[in-house]
Amino acid sequence: MEVPREVLLVVSVLRKLGFRVFLIGARALAFYGIVRETGDWDLTIDRPFSVEVRDAVTRELRGLGFSVQWRRWGFYVDAGAVHAYINCMPLTLDEEFISRSRALGDVLIPSIEDLIILKLMSGEDKDVEDVKRLLKLPNLDLPYLLRRSRDAGVDKDLLRIARKIGLRIDG
Repeated sequence: MEVPREVLLVVSVLRKLGFRVFLIGARALAFYGIVRETGDWDLTIDRPFSVEVRDAVTRELRGLGFSVQWRRWGFYVDAGAVHAYINCMPLTLDEEFISRSRALGDVLIPSIEDLIILKLMSGEDKDVEDVKRLLKLPNLDLPYLLRRSRDAGVDKDLLRIARKIGLRIDG
């Protein structure tokens, strides 16, 4: 997967500010062999949205010429031909989430199971379709997935989708 220079620059700014950066969304799916066309890059950082985070990220990225818009969940970054969404720390991002992630250069890729949880939390149609595809991958840690889905309150959605694709997850 070729990462555009602009995305690498955004990641380097976030790392310089002391954040861990995770690749999520359709680009993270590609890491697991699932390709869904998308024009943007979805990132998340390991800090909640705060005035300090808002101001530091905005100052640094605008200083490099990026257009930055604030959203309730984080930032939309327009770099001309490249668009990135920087989500602030999801509620499921904890030490267990981090320890199960894989490094890809300066970014971390969440485990398949944690991607499933993030997509279930989103609830968008495209994310539900992604979940169906992710659930068909081999070697899922189903006990972990079920426990984390319960923690996030999305276990009923997980079980419903699993049933639709013929996957039995003991609940």
